[in-house]
Amino acid sequence: MNIKKLFDYSQPLVAATTLFIVALCAIVLYTTWVVYDISLSRDTVAVTGSAKEAVVADFGRLVINFETKTDLTDQTAGTERMAAAVDKALSYLKEEGLTEYETPAGTVNADFFYPQNSPPVQTGFTIVRSVTVRSSKLEKLTVLANNMSPLSGAGYTVASGGLELTYSQLDDMRVKLLSRAIRDATDRANAIAAESGRTVGLLRAATGGVVQVLPLGGVEISDYGTYDTVSLNKEVMVTVRATFALE
Repeated sequence: MNIKKLFDYSQPLVAATTLFIVALCAIVLYTTWVVYDISLSRDTVAVTGSAKEAVVADFGRLVINFETKTDLTDQTAGTERMAAAVDKALSYLKEEGLTEYETPAGTVNADFFYPQNSPPVQTGFTIVRSVTVRSSKLEKLTVLANNMSPLSGAGYTVASGGLELTYSQLDDMRVKLLSRAIRDATDRANAIAAESGRTVGLLRAATGGVVQVLPLGGVEISDYGTYDTVSLNKEVMVTVRATFALE
């Protein structure tokens, strides 16, 4: 047998055989690496931890809306009527110690009558103004939201646009709850590992979830986070996704 011919790569059969052997070795090596990598991935455990704490809203935002209607000839009078209504409201707010407020620009909308089979006919205007009040005096804001009569007057209507109740220390609370959520995740990982005779090692990765601000006892959460602005008593909840090494 001529050994030299086995390494004569000018021969098509020798070249093809050599390429096949090289490719086969590469596949074996790659498969071994993949199996090893998968085996390593099984040496971790991923769990979700959570923490929740009850809080009481400490800040409020109240919107007060004023509206008047005019005919085509007295828009100016309606505008002056709205300005007087806002001034009256601001005076009342100052008397109550509610001094943080805004008076956004108002709106003027045309009103129309729509006769059958005829073009619309303008009949006048609707003029709207508002005052936004912000304060930590929640009791006073609540009383005003439930009773707008001190702000009422002739020629216009006044209504509450809703009272929003929030918690001003949410950022600090989130940091506090994240720490507790990781401890909760660690406890869960330990429980899982114990069932398989393993122990939990180092924390490999952790991702904090969105903050959920719920009414006290509420369970309606969202992937994008929720913020209840109606309830005085709330619960702040934070979740964390943690991956631990297993030993």
